[in-house]
Amino acid sequence: MTRLIAEIGANHMGDMNLAKAMVDAAAEAGADTVKFQSWQSGKLRSDFPDYEATRTRHSRTQLSDDAHHDLIAYCASKGVKFLTTCFDIDRVEFLASLGLDEIKVASPDCGSIRMIEKMMKHFPRIIISTGMTDTDDVLRSIEATRGHDVIFLHCVSLYPTLPAQVNLARMEWLRDKGVRVGFSDHTLGAEAPKLAVALGAEVIEKHFTLSRKMPGKDQTISGEPAEFRDIADWIKLVDTMRGVPVPTMSTEERTLQKIYVGKWGSNA
Repeated sequence: MTRLIAEIGANHMGDMNLAKAMVDAAAEAGADTVKFQSWQSGKLRSDFPDYEATRTRHSRTQLSDDAHHDLIAYCASKGVKFLTTCFDIDRVEFLASLGLDEIKVASPDCGSIRMIEKMMKHFPRIIISTGMTDTDDVLRSIEATRGHDVIFLHCVSLYPTLPAQVNLARMEWLRDKGVRVGFSDHTLGAEAPKLAVALGAEVIEKHFTLSRKMPGKDQTISGEPAEFRDIADWIKLVDTMRGVPVPTMSTEERTLQKIYVGKWGSNA
């Protein structure tokens, strides 16, 4: 069954009570996993555009070491899995010390082979988004991770992503490279992730918020609880309809077979 990840990211705005309320809502809406983001604001490079404002924003929403421990325990109490994105190589060992069995790589680091190789030493599973990444870098990442449990998420890093930009054919291209695939969604609404589920995505990741009217950088492009419930219900329906490759004929269909085969005489 497709896994549904609610990407809270920094939508908690540094408020741990709000973060926990979002975990509650995501669990209630049917998410399997709740994802946060683990950056160190002091690592922001000094020539980044609008540096001071960006560093201030990241400082305000940065998760402390204690917050990581707190959120891991809280997610476990609510029956959802904690996941986070690592944004710099120096944070890998701390995140590994938390006992996590998987880690997320953001699109800008799809080609960061040195960091990915370090992650493979610490985490049994890695999830890698492929937005804003050239084909050659995606292929390098695929080859560098051969033999490890890795899921590559097709992603378009446009906020929001318009329907004409979704390009789910790239998810199929990834699958043809012999890797597990999913979809990191930045569209508005549930249609694109639902199509990705129907196309066999193992993972759907989508930004999550309690309300798009809340302040914050990513709130307006995030899915609200009702949209997540729609996606979660669709995942269950698709799993039910998928069935098995060689089914046994049902009793009801067997009864109809006896009536209709030979209805117009023997054609065998």
